[in-house]
Amino acid sequence: MNTLWIEGSPKGDDALSSQLAEAFLEGTRYQRFSVWDEDLLRFGHDAAVAKFAPLFGESVTAQQQDIWQQVLDEIERVRSFDRLVISSPMWNWHIPHALKAWIDIIVQPIASFTLDAGGRHVGTLGDGKPVQLILTRSSAYDGRHPELNDFQRPYLEYVFGMLGYRVQTLVIEPTTRWTPEERAQMRTEAIELARRAGHHH
Repeated sequence: MNTLWIEGSPKGDDALSSQLAEAFLEGTRYQRFSVWDEDLLRFGHDAAVAKFAPLFGESVTAQQQDIWQQVLDEIERVRSFDRLVISSPMWNWHIPHALKAWIDIIVQPIASFTLDAGGRHVGTLGDGKPVQLILTRSSAYDGRHPELNDFQRPYLEYVFGMLGYRVQTLVIEPTTRWTPEERAQMRTEAIELARRAGHHH
């Protein structure tokens, strides 16, 4: 199975979410892709103009056409994989901005989703393929703290489900521990949990 691992943390190997993904993927073939790569395409003004120009009958420049082609190329690159694994910490109750910026590239009408006769979104990118979410957060979303809002898990599950993927989620929380010994124990147990989960897929 050809797997694309989308790495959401800028900390690389030092990030617990990345360590969990590596444990999950142990023994499999995969391509590692960091959304923090400085060469990553940015969905800016020209891409936005090129996206909406056909809808409004407007013309685009050669540069705008080129950037839009890069957007389509990235969507096709993602489509070429049999499975996605997305690892991400929680930042400010959501996901890191670099991961959101990459999602804004691959979520495009017609290219990755469309609408059915009832106006409902239908994914054309995932085509029933699996996506594994591996999420970490410092707080526990167990219902004991109703003031906490979780926009990380529901957003990622919604958007990749909408794109047509079969979504599975592994959540490790809370990752904040007060002593080095407690943090080390939590990390060891979490990595083993991710390794076992990977072996079952």
